[in-house]
Amino acid sequence: RGSKDKIFVVKINPYMPDKLVTVGIKHMKFWRRAGGGLIGRKGCIGALGRTDTMMCAVYGWTEEMAFSGTSTGDVCIWRDVFLIKTVKAHDGPVFSMHALEKGFVTGGKDGVVALWDDTFERCLKTYAIKRAALAPGSKGLLLEDNPSIRAISLGHGHILVGTKNGEILEVDKSGPITLLVQGHMEGEVWGLATHPHLPICATVSDDKTLRIWDLSPSHCMLAVRKLKKGGRCCCFSPDGKALAVGLNDGSFLIVNADTLEDLVSFQHRKDVISEIRFSPGAGKYLAVASCDNFVDIYNVMSSKRVGICKGASSYITHMDWDIRGKLLQVNTGAKEQLFFEAPRGKKQTIPSLEVEKIGWASWTSVLGSCCEGIWPIIGEVTDVTASCLTSDSKVLATGDDFGFVKLFRYPAKGKFGKFKRYVAHSTHVTNVRWTYDDSLLVTVGGADTSLMLWTYEMEGHRDSRQCDSEESDLDSEEDGGYDSDVTRENEINYTIKALSTNIRPMFGIKPHLQQKEPTLDER
Repeated sequence: RGSKDKIFVVKINPYMPDKLVTVGIKHMKFWRRAGGGLIGRKGCIGALGRTDTMMCAVYGWTEEMAFSGTSTGDVCIWRDVFLIKTVKAHDGPVFSMHALEKGFVTGGKDGVVALWDDTFERCLKTYAIKRAALAPGSKGLLLEDNPSIRAISLGHGHILVGTKNGEILEVDKSGPITLLVQGHMEGEVWGLATHPHLPICATVSDDKTLRIWDLSPSHCMLAVRKLKKGGRCCCFSPDGKALAVGLNDGSFLIVNADTLEDLVSFQHRKDVISEIRFSPGAGKYLAVASCDNFVDIYNVMSSKRVGICKGASSYITHMDWDIRGKLLQVNTGAKEQLFFEAPRGKKQTIPSLEVEKIGWASWTSVLGSCCEGIWPIIGEVTDVTASCLTSDSKVLATGDDFGFVKLFRYPAKGKFGKFKRYVAHSTHVTNVRWTYDDSLLVTVGGADTSLMLWTYEMEGHRDSRQCDSEESDLDSEEDGGYDSDVTRENEINYTIKALSTNIRPMFGIKPHLQQKEPTLDER
């Protein structure tokens, strides 16, 4: 065991692979391999100071030299296990450090990258990560000036910098800073909405940011805004001029889609707003669903709540308007498919045959006879987290808790429908949406906080290029209806399987079948 408290970094000595160093909360320990284990010695501070929390560590130009960055902004220089010197490097914690052939590069909470000589005697140059320093070719916008630097690396004359805000930047030694890629930060991403007539989309996350993304080949962030709370859903108005955002504290706001400035905000609930939808056409009404089992309907023109949909026995998961803007379809966590008259919110009972005849402005539901085939053979209906139907009502895309994006022919009637399956997200897929012209499918991952774009090519017009995602065409007849290798694995009984085959080849006749010689009495 290394320590009772957290260890942040483990570094192996590049000159002697049987030695390593660990750093963490009030922890600096030097280890060497002994037999099949490790023997550790604490770093000797001596009279130079007290044991501080170490955030990062690297080895230097010789096997006995090591360097660590502290939570107070110092760099500690170690020879063997002894502290020989401390140097003030940053205002605030030194989160990252990289050793070069003739020096070091460090990054801290102060948002500054510093280049040092090989003895930490002189700081050769500093680079402040600021909006004003971004090169013209940068893709996107910095969330803030001087973001906390959490990772740093160097190669080919450039410094790669990773920030707490989910940005990766390339710093040229001559000065220009290029923003290469960015995304959401801590928490999960659930909120996703595509624009009704432009190739852009909006995302909102637990990290308390609302972001607008360009879906054209530039693939960059166009705008960002900080929110008072994290959010789980968003939706563009039918004209694309307004954007509604549901927050985790039960409030929601409508912002200008171009400037992201507030237009109006409300709070009638205390639980998470799980779904939010403008009515079709003029977007006169806004339906706001929450995890406390209610859907509130607001008149956008008068900014008043005009109806409450009651009767759900669990939290609301999905919601769709019909084409006329008079009926609301609601899915709940208790596998309920409910219907409410708008705007008053009166509950309606509609037979399944009649539901199929209704024209829906959108289809993002996971319940109902027309999409029964998307449900997994084993597991819950809640394993399918999101769905979205193309505007021509031919293809239904889904995202699930296994990280798969699937395409079904619509309607997907009957159990275990045939599908195409694609893999890219590292965790559960929380939302899927088609763009206005169905040319792209946009998906977001929960814990991987990623936004992914998929090109949709019509059958007969597909290129024969190699697909970098796993693609499968499974059928209930040919593969038992499994929609993931996970379910197949769960079905295997390894105990029975192990005993069904011999452990080693057997020869001769089994004892109970051998012909025995008669005993004397038998003779």
